[in-house]
Amino acid sequence: MPITIKDVKTILTQPGFSQLVIVKIITSEPGLYGLGCATFKQRYHAVHAAIEKHLKPFLIGRDVSRIEETWQMAMVNGYWRNGPVLNNAISGADQALWDIKGKMAGMPVYQLLGGKCREAAHVYVHADAPTVEGVLDNVRWRIEQGYRYLRVQLGIYGGVSGAFAKPDGAPDGAYYDPRAYMRH
Repeated sequence: MPITIKDVKTILTQPGFSQLVIVKIITSEPGLYGLGCATFKQRYHAVHAAIEKHLKPFLIGRDVSRIEETWQMAMVNGYWRNGPVLNNAISGADQALWDIKGKMAGMPVYQLLGGKCREAAHVYVHADAPTVEGVLDNVRWRIEQGYRYLRVQLGIYGGVSGAFAKPDGAPDGAYYDPRAYMRH
């Protein structure tokens, strides 16, 4: 008898400054579950709703070993295609199913997918603040934490609605003009 999906839980958490959406798939095998990340920082409540209202009813009862079939059914079977919210929800469920498969096989998921291709990967972290001084403090703090690669940003993505500031002497352009920045 196949192991099936018994329940799907959504965990909303916020370590540091990131709103994370975690998908937990609980199986019919006692104690066997998988975790996946469905984070879409700007729309985490929408992802939570997509999981609870759309994916959960679709997933319950499905065979956990049929990952590709489940992905195809969720991603491309419908008349209307998905957008970023549902894509993130599906991605989290897909990762959770691979986590289950790895646990069942007694090996890490990367081994199931062909093994390591490198020993480590470079990562970057954001260093942003509403003022130049704040950005510089954030950069120093991130370097002290050991980060080598930073994404430095003054303000927030696209600027704050109705409020727009740029440093003295900054050139005009799409980056500094929130209307131009948000047109994409």
